[in-house]
Amino acid sequence: MSKKTAASPFQALEEEAYHAFREWPVWLVLRERELDAHLTAQRPPDIANTGTKPEQQRRHPALDQGGK
Repeated sequence: MSKKTAASPFQALEEEAYHAFREWPVWLVLRERELDAHLTAQRPPDIANTGTKPEQQRRHPALDQGGK
């Protein structure tokens, strides 16, 4: 099957913008998790083990369940 070709460059740009808009919330959650893991690794051991972890405070049930 052949790949779809856009009728104009603007139509291709519009399609890319739509997909970026739809994926933005997912990207933000994944980036937040990545930053939390990085910051947790950078903390001194006595601070990292006290209190609640950021993952426990912020839950994203739709993403945790795989979008189901």
